Amino acid sequence: MPILSIDRRQFEGQHLLLIRRRIARSELQSMLAQCFGKLFSHGQKAGLPIAGWPLARYVTTGPGRWTVEAAMPLAAPASAEDDMQPGSLPAGPVVVGIHGGPYDQLPDTHAAIEKWIEDHGRHIAGAPWESYVTDPAQHPDPADWRTEVYWPIEQ
Repeated sequence: MPILSIDRRQFEGQHLLLIRRRIARSELQSMLAQCFGKLFSHGQKAGLPIAGWPLARYVTTGPGRWTVEAAMPLAAPASAEDDMQPGSLPAGPVVVGIHGGPYDQLPDTHAAIEKWIEDHGRHIAGAPWESYVTDPAQHPDPADWRTEVYWPIEQ
């Protein structure tokens, strides 16, 4: 089972530098790889205060195209640069699932979090995001990968 845990937390908010794209689901992996490379390369060159793991926020999803933000978390706001825009993750309550294993099993973790939210009488309050805790380049075995999956909920 890829779901290691699910619990409710208070999220403190997070500054981001992001690239938003509208893509087909099949383009997700290549889009994220391209955008993360661009964001982190720019962040290092510009001396931005990188404050965590790369993340993807799923602004809209559906059977056709998705709107996805690839983002670099920052300790302070950043300025726009080319197609990179400043943004933020809002403070507030979230349900967090810790996913262990390959990315193609992440939909199972999302589904389990949605069920947890429903079973606990809560309501979704925004777009979910994934923080990629493990770098696949350093840990090539997908069984070792960890991803934190966040779903904002109403108070």
